[in-house]
Amino acid sequence: MSRPTVSKARTSYPLYSATWATSKPSYLIVGGGGGAGRHGVKNKISVFDFSSRAPNVEPSAEIDASEHDSVTCLASLGTKDGAILYAGINDSEEERLKGQNEHLKAFEVQFPKTAQAKVSLLSKTALFTPPASAGGKKEGYQRIVRLSPPVQRNSNAPNRRIGAVASCLAGDENEIVVFSAISNKPENPKDIIQRITLHKSQEANDLDILDEGEGIFQLAYCLNNDVYVQKIQYDFSKKRTLSKGDANRIHAYTVPFPDLNEKKGRSKIRCIRWFSPSHILLLVNKPNRSGAELLVLKMYRDGNAGSIILRKTFPKHVQAAVDMDVALLDADEEGAYQAVVAVAAIDVSLTVLTIDYQGKKTDTISRFSPFATYKEVHELQMTKVVFSPFFKPEPKPGKKPGPQYLRLATTSLGNSIDVETFELYALSNKTSPRYVLQSARSRAIADTAKYIVIAMIVAAVALILQGFVDPDGSLTKGLIPESMQNAAKSVKAPGGVVHDVRSAANPNNADSPAAKATHRLRDLLHLHQHSPDSAQPPALQKALIVHHDADNDGALSTEVHEGEHDVVKEHTKAKRWEELEQHEQHWWREKLVEAGLWTIEEGETILKGVFFGQAGAIIGRVAAEVLG
Repeated sequence: MSRPTVSKARTSYPLYSATWATSKPSYLIVGGGGGAGRHGVKNKISVFDFSSRAPNVEPSAEIDASEHDSVTCLASLGTKDGAILYAGINDSEEERLKGQNEHLKAFEVQFPKTAQAKVSLLSKTALFTPPASAGGKKEGYQRIVRLSPPVQRNSNAPNRRIGAVASCLAGDENEIVVFSAISNKPENPKDIIQRITLHKSQEANDLDILDEGEGIFQLAYCLNNDVYVQKIQYDFSKKRTLSKGDANRIHAYTVPFPDLNEKKGRSKIRCIRWFSPSHILLLVNKPNRSGAELLVLKMYRDGNAGSIILRKTFPKHVQAAVDMDVALLDADEEGAYQAVVAVAAIDVSLTVLTIDYQGKKTDTISRFSPFATYKEVHELQMTKVVFSPFFKPEPKPGKKPGPQYLRLATTSLGNSIDVETFELYALSNKTSPRYVLQSARSRAIADTAKYIVIAMIVAAVALILQGFVDPDGSLTKGLIPESMQNAAKSVKAPGGVVHDVRSAANPNNADSPAAKATHRLRDLLHLHQHSPDSAQPPALQKALIVHHDADNDGALSTEVHEGEHDVVKEHTKAKRWEELEQHEQHWWREKLVEAGLWTIEEGETILKGVFFGQAGAIIGRVAAEVLG
């Protein structure tokens, strides 16, 4: 499909990290560099403003972040006039070998009030336990920094967020450290909430945090083949951890081993994201670059492991996936919302999908819906894909919100930035609607279906009215196609339908002296003036007989005759209700109720005078069983 609004930007260094500012989601902050010992390629952080949606965007601000290593990861805290950046940047190799590596740097970004933005270093701190091995000290670095979701921009709620950092290449001493992210310099050990020590040779490939409110969080992290969920409870006012560490950790999922007759290895989990309080999205690469897929892991409240409930396999051109991000749009009153998923592939293609969460009441999800796939997004391999945060618009009272947008940024090793700007669509005309991402094709289908339904309703109403007020079609001839007018001629008004039903039961309109009917006995008796209390002379009363057809699944049928003498003449074994034995009446009552011809509430009085054809051996067997 055609591309949305696309903006491009370039830097003088390869890019490894990116984050959007939460207070102004049009500002993208990127970082990277040449690392240590690569002359001419600096390690920088750059700020770009994509609010104009111009085809090419220049940086608003830049800073040389380090002389010793590149910027490996970024996350941002919103402030009134800008953002606080947490960045993973190693110190020099000499300092690392001494066990002194202040790997978590904090920067302040000030958005421009007039002309130019500004970036400045605020603090440095070390949260990881220094590795004991020389190899771990030399090679280890901060691979991931992730913060809990930001709060609404205009909300009065305090900014109580937590963060987590994960180390990589630290030998057998990799770990995840959870900390309180309410200052520009988290301190060790005062602000550390929990340490998660990984087993030997294990590294966290990705992690994500779910905020359940009241200081309760769920940290999900993935290794190559396993998913763990850690419950974290923290008192921000007292700076005290309330959770019990490892006791609150769940081994949520393990990638299955291949069958014995298969030579392929195990798939590896690349990325992980929460997209509901009980659903986790996993990006998985199949072995030997044989493909990639998305898995939905359902977590259960009993505290046991989860299960895979949905799977989405990418086309063959996606031999492996590089990165993934998920944007959660605003929820309605029932808690239902849409999640937008973006996956960057190793063939520099970008796939965007949507999936709906139906709300806490049902706690169910939809299937994945493809939005678009873009080819050759960058010249070299992509490194990051990240959505801008989306907050529910809060317009002034009585006014509808303006257009709403969602931005998606991708970065590459070729120093390039690509930003797609998607327009979101409101699901209703309310002052505070829910927003979704829809492709042009899906919008066209939805609009067409809506117009068809409206047209059908208008046509149906017009056809009904024609039968009452315009029988000759003079008023609707110019409004309704001739084919529909011809169809209308066969449509009768409700009174006409009733008349036809009455006529079908009337033997005077039939070719034979008897006419079968399947209506209730009360209606038939009323139509033919048969009543045990009728004042009409016997010669004018019709006679009604009920038959049991044993050859047609025991179906019941009725016949209306000119008089009782005709019934007795044709059906010599027929009996009036009052002539039946008790067990025979019992049998017929059950059959009449089953056939819907009579209900117990109507009473047996209306059955008096009605003839019943003998069911022969059937009633005989019933009688024998009763007597037995």
